[in-house]
Amino acid sequence: MKTYIFLFSLLLIISCSEDKKLSEKSASEKTIVISDTTYNASGAYFSINSANSIILNWSEEIDTSKTNILKFKIYNTKSKDFGKTITVNPSKGMQAHAESMAKIGRNAKGVLYAVFRFHEPTPKNKHSGSIFYATSIDEGQTWSEKRKLVNDETSQSQAFFDMAFLPDGELGLSWLDNRKLDKDKDGSSLYFAKSKGDLGFFDEKPIAGSTCQCCRTEIFVDPNNTINVAFRNIAEGSIRDMYRTTSVDNGNIFSIPVPMGKDNWKIDGCPHTGPSIAHNSKDLAVTWFTGADSGTGIFFKKLSDEITFYENKLLISSTGMHPQMMGLENDNYYIVYDEIYKVDNTNFSQIVLHTLAPDGTKLTRKLSKPNSMNDHPVISKINNNQLLIAWVNKENGKSKINYLKIDAEKLK
Repeated sequence: MKTYIFLFSLLLIISCSEDKKLSEKSASEKTIVISDTTYNASGAYFSINSANSIILNWSEEIDTSKTNILKFKIYNTKSKDFGKTITVNPSKGMQAHAESMAKIGRNAKGVLYAVFRFHEPTPKNKHSGSIFYATSIDEGQTWSEKRKLVNDETSQSQAFFDMAFLPDGELGLSWLDNRKLDKDKDGSSLYFAKSKGDLGFFDEKPIAGSTCQCCRTEIFVDPNNTINVAFRNIAEGSIRDMYRTTSVDNGNIFSIPVPMGKDNWKIDGCPHTGPSIAHNSKDLAVTWFTGADSGTGIFFKKLSDEITFYENKLLISSTGMHPQMMGLENDNYYIVYDEIYKVDNTNFSQIVLHTLAPDGTKLTRKLSKPNSMNDHPVISKINNNQLLIAWVNKENGKSKINYLKIDAEKLK
């Protein structure tokens, strides 16, 4: 927590010293609130799945005791709008978390998987908790009882998970686990498992050790059907840079993890911000946050050219955090993030969309309402011309999930 407060303060100082030059006017007039505004909501997440539909899910309080439950809506490409809100009842009491957010996915058999976490503190770790999941075979109308992901008693905590649709039609799940590999002294281990029809997740395996304990993991399947799992690693000297491991056989075997860049960020703490991978029609790329002395902020680099693995990273924002990225077939990358700024000695945070064209042209656009608090945006695509972006907005003592649709052609 001390580290997180330090990072917030550092970004605030930097943001106050920079002149903001965002080239587009605010798009707040197009913003729609998707969550119930009676109570607080957080943890927005998009998934694209076997039906090529878009699911937007979030956690939402259901009473004054701040009990959380998982809710979601499915985007209808014909009506060009989200359908009714569906509640995952087995998730009642789940933990709400901005980086370790709950997730919904659908495999090729049409089975919905809802994955969520319950906070279960222990005398040794007040942050401990377990990942659970529930399944539905009728589009979320009814759900199975919740099931624990890990049954090994030596695993007392799992968190910071991600889920993706795999080439074989199943869902892949990555998470951080307190079970250390034999040689490891620090951090957590990165685990992977797969769904099997409506039976649940099976064949869990560790695929990396010495991982940063509290940064979101990322699964991305590229056009070559390679599964990329990205995470923040702990190297010798408490260097916490971004790594990835890959699988070309639907998750049976993963490669030895390799760095995606060299920030050399030495920090004895957890940044609470993970990587994001995307592909346009040509290149695989990654965006991430670092607080390294070599440069603080959000960076971007292509991963397709291994020769430039350690160089050619591009600064996106020196004041932003929590980046998420999408690539379209127009060869552009679209990066969303939250950014701190100050007006008349009052702190605010805004959602920014950064468009990066193949020729290096950059365009930034503010998405959230001025002089408000906004954080943890996520991004998806409706088609190759339209984007969906959602985030948490906090006003008048309440937090809610906002979203908007943006035509990529207008971002020029």
